[in-house]
This record gives sequence, C-alpha cells and structure tokens, in this order.
Amino acid sequence: MKRLKKCLAAVMALAIMATATACGGTDKTWAIKNDNLTVPIGAYIYNLYSAYQQADSQKEDGSKPVLEQQIEGKDAATWIKDNALRQTKSILVIDDKMKEFELSLTEDEVKQVNNQTANNWTYIGTEMDTYGVAQSSFNLAYSDYYAKYSKVFDAIYNKGGTQEVPEADIKDYFVKNYTAFSYVLASQYDMTTGEAMSDEEVEQVDKDFKEYADKINAGEMTIQEAATAYKTSSGQETEQLNTGVEDFVKNPSSYPEEFSAALNSMKNGEARMVDAAGMYKILLVKDDVTAKVQEQLDNDTNRQNILIAMKSDEFKDTVNKWTDEYQGVTINEGAIKDYNPTMFVPKESSSAPVSSEEETPSDEGGEESSSEAA
Repeated sequence: MKRLKKCLAAVMALAIMATATACGGTDKTWAIKNDNLTVPIGAYIYNLYSAYQQADSQKEDGSKPVLEQQIEGKDAATWIKDNALRQTKSILVIDDKMKEFELSLTEDEVKQVNNQTANNWTYIGTEMDTYGVAQSSFNLAYSDYYAKYSKVFDAIYNKGGTQEVPEADIKDYFVKNYTAFSYVLASQYDMTTGEAMSDEEVEQVDKDFKEYADKINAGEMTIQEAATAYKTSSGQETEQLNTGVEDFVKNPSSYPEEFSAALNSMKNGEARMVDAAGMYKILLVKDDVTAKVQEQLDNDTNRQNILIAMKSDEFKDTVNKWTDEYQGVTINEGAIKDYNPTMFVPKESSSAPVSSEEETPSDEGGEESSSEAA
C-alpha cells in the first residue's frame, strides 16, 4: 500500500512539473492578436510561404536562389519576413475595418469563401500540411481575408462609399486604358488530340484570314461574316467570333504577346491576320472602345473589374499604411522566430540542413484558440 502511494505521489509530482513547464513556456499556436481576434501561427506560416513565392518571382538573377539576392533593397530573407508579418497584421486591420464600416459577410458569401478554400486546398493542402498550416488557417489568411478586403474596398470606392468614384471618372479610365477587339481564332493544334495541323492546312488558314482581313479593311465584309465563313470552311459547329475588352497594362499576359502588340499599332476598325508564336492564327479587328463603355458599366461584374483596375493599387497602399500605423497588436515573437524562409527552399537545392529553429509543428492547437478569441 505504501509503495502504491509512493508511485501515485511520483506521478502527481511529474504531472505538476509538466503543467508548470507548459505554463512557463511560449504558446506557439498563435502569431499575433488584438482584443478581438487571435491569428493562429498557421496563418503567418502561409503568409511567409506566399511572400517567399512573391520574392522568388521578383528576383533579378534567375540563376541564383532567391535567398542569395536582394528584393527592393533588402536581403530576400528580411524582405520575406517583413512582408509576411505585415500581411498577417493586415488580417487584424481588415477585421477592424469591417467592424468600423459595420460590414459582415452574408451567408452566401461565407459559403463562397468556404468553397473557395476547399477547392484550393485540394491543390495545396498536402504542401501546406508539411509546413504545419491547417485548412482553417489558410482560410483566415487567404479566402476569408480577401472576401473582407473586397467588402472594405467597396465601402470606400463603390456606390455610396466614403470615397465613391464618380461614374464619369470610371468611364474616362475605361476609355483611356482599355482596348476593345473582335477576333477569330484558329489553333494550329487539335485541342482534343494535340495533333498538329498539316502544313497545307496552316497555309490555307493563313491565306483565308489574310483574305478576310483585306475584305474587312475594304468594307466588303464584317468580322461576323468572316467568322461565319471560317466556321463553314473549317467544319466547326460552334460560333467562331470572340469579342473582348482588356487593360493590357494591368493584364499583359491575358492574351498572346503578338495579340496585344498588334492592337497597339492598329486603328479602330482595322483588321489584321496575326500569327501567335506558331500556335494560333488570329483574324483580329480593333473595335472602338468608346462604343463599349455603357455596355461594360451596365454589367455589375464588368463595372467592378474596371473599378478594381482603377483603384486597386491605391487601396493596397492604403491598407499598407493602416497596417504600418496599427496600434494595439500583440506579436508572439517567440513563435514567429521559429519560422524562417529557408524552410521553403527545395531540399535538393538546399546546401545546409534545416536548423531546429525551422521546424514546422502543426498549428492545429492554435485553431481552437483563434476561434475562441474571434
């Protein structure tokens, strides 16, 4: 009996010691917090990962690893950590702005956010798991964040906003920055089998499109008539005419380079046959963008996209300013210091082993803390 009591006493002593150690150590489940929201460490890790990818895309020397270079005048590791912390702090900022503007996500918007997170997770979930990022942390740092970011953007710039952009200004921006066009596209490869057209077929499309262009320029044919003629000659079953408007400065890679380059040198109404990198033959017409203004602004989605193109850089700078001046945030330095951009370097190209400071424990324990704080 005495032996049993001694064993129980020893177990109790160990339990008390373990509890005391846990209470005295750093809680590494969260990254930053304020009075309203605790952001789990996984959200910071995701932002660190995102900043690493951004830095890698901005590096000047493609032959060297990003962490051996400078980004915007800083060594890459510092730039990545600074941007990750700023982005994580902006989660609190946008959350506060939602409250300030008395905004909330609707039930449908919450469903859209959750669906977006689930869809993205099917592609990046395995990789995020290896870094200790839970799906709920990714949701907070990405899908939920940008849904709220958009709501705050609208509360400032959209109809009824605190800095509502006049309709005349949106129209003026559209006319000055967008290009309107119509085109017929002929792929030189079968879209189903990947089989290339024969040289004779390519030459025939080239000849036909040049002939159509000449007739359009002479006023003898419309682009719609040319599309119908190509549909018949090629044996296609679907409509071949495509139309669009694009801000090629904001979206330079939306179409083949040859496509936008041709439009830059064309006059309204002009038609041209464009060869796009040996992949496509394109019959292209530059349309009068002024004739497209009202049609674009009458469509809520198109109008929103124009407004975003017009004000996104300004809003990003505003959010950065809010974040840099933000007060009342507590940063968990003890947890954040454990994560370094080297953790994202592909192991085969890493010259040094990952140190103990670069371990990536799961943030699952932090999810509960975050939900309680929020």
